[in-house]
Amino acid sequence: MATTTKELIYRTFLDLLRQKPFDKITVRDIVESANINRNTFYYYYSDIYELLEEIFSVEESKMVETHSEGFRWLVAFSNLLDISYSNKKIINNICASRSYEYLETYMFKSSKMILNDYVHKLVEGHDVPEQTVDFIISFYHYAVSGCLTEWYRTGMRETPEEILAEFMLMFEGLVNTVDRAIERQNDADSF
Repeated sequence: MATTTKELIYRTFLDLLRQKPFDKITVRDIVESANINRNTFYYYYSDIYELLEEIFSVEESKMVETHSEGFRWLVAFSNLLDISYSNKKIINNICASRSYEYLETYMFKSSKMILNDYVHKLVEGHDVPEQTVDFIISFYHYAVSGCLTEWYRTGMRETPEEILAEFMLMFEGLVNTVDRAIERQNDADSF
């Protein structure tokens, strides 16, 4: 029973997020829509912010689970874009609220995880200083995060496929950057 009640609260909250901005949703809205009492809600969550954080935590766990199976960056970003686009109403309603930072934090962590994995695979077997690797990851991470933030804030007018095509161009630059860092390190080692 406890799991199904928690799921009910979770699903009810997602349904409400499809209908209105996060800032307009109250615990009262959730308990009335779920047909439960306030104490039941507070048994599982301290407030709706904790519930929102759980939504992103669940999605992040799915991403990590997929990541642990060794996926490629293209599949990873495609999944991130597809999840975002399929929850467009929810994301638009979060963007329309003062709690947008929860979405940004999720997106920020997810994109960094994907880039970290990808860049480390590119430099595998090469003697590139970790400081250089970290800088490359950071540089492209902020570029990707900025693009995703802009896509979210402008209502996701482009399809995931269109955004992914743009990311593919960006990742060609990333590969060139890593190749140049490897060459530079090889040149330094030859002296």
